[in-house]
Amino acid sequence: MHPLLVPGAWLVEGDYFPTGRPANRVKGVTEVHSSEQFPETLRIEGEIRDADEPTARPVRSTFHVDFATARSIRFRMDSLPLGTVLVGDGHFDAHILVFRYGSPDKRILGVETYVACGPNEMRTSGVVIVDGAPATAWLARLERVHR
Repeated sequence: MHPLLVPGAWLVEGDYFPTGRPANRVKGVTEVHSSEQFPETLRIEGEIRDADEPTARPVRSTFHVDFATARSIRFRMDSLPLGTVLVGDGHFDAHILVFRYGSPDKRILGVETYVACGPNEMRTSGVVIVDGAPATAWLARLERVHR
């Protein structure tokens, strides 16, 4: 199983690269929860903020992942910053997880990868494309929180 698909918490630190603006150093946390009622469904909640501005308001996101097969998933996220729902799918093994998603009108498309560097560390990268042009990209490190 890929480490992100196992309930737990991850510290996140990395860089966002919004098109036309300076890179933004971010830090935060991502928590993965399984549903008691539907164990094949995960809720992944993330919160990031500007690492150089501790009083900055955090950006929160929640997405839902359903296991479709032993190696594939379905993805859904209500994106408040983008003002739409993003839906998609993905594939995984023990080392890599790839999500592909888009808005229903296909104006917004995105892809994210999570590469396991062991059971307690991952690297993630991704890009969001709006109306055919990159809007933002990111590269970050996730480290498992042991409780």
